[in-house]
Amino acid sequence: MAQTTELTIGYFTVIFDEHTGWTGGLLVLNRGGRPVEFQCTLPVRPSRAHEILFGTTLRDHLIGEVIGPILIKKCRTPLSMVCCDQAESLSLSASGGVPVALVGEAAENDEGPITNDMLVGASRVKLAGATLHVPIEHTETVEGIAGRFVDLVDAVEPFERIREAIKEAQSQISRAS
Repeated sequence: MAQTTELTIGYFTVIFDEHTGWTGGLLVLNRGGRPVEFQCTLPVRPSRAHEILFGTTLRDHLIGEVIGPILIKKCRTPLSMVCCDQAESLSLSASGGVPVALVGEAAENDEGPITNDMLVGASRVKLAGATLHVPIEHTETVEGIAGRFVDLVDAVEPFERIREAIKEAQSQISRAS
């Protein structure tokens, strides 16, 4: 898809499948919610040694330190901000140079619902009827960006598009094998 210089929102999520592993997807949308670019990773399958060494932090490592940075680096379209549905993705703002916001209504956590104590130091910004949880240092920037996305209908639905696109890519790979 073509590059753009207008404001964009990247939607990032990672799905886990017992058979294929961890696959990340990044969907970049323009202000009207139309796709500008899509990237996804090949499935990442950590070794048993990685599982042992990382223990309970493996999910954090894969989402925030491996898969997310790869997708943001591969992205050819300049990102204004990134919306995610996994709290582990918030660490991307430290390394990516782009503000990252957790979409509250789409947020997931393997241990149950995302709670306020998991979002200490985050402020709330509204985008297309959803609540974005944003690190305080990025609040003003995200408010400015969100205020310019008045034509975006739904801030949660793009995550489903990513999941469906990843499933389609995986089915094409398995058919080609």
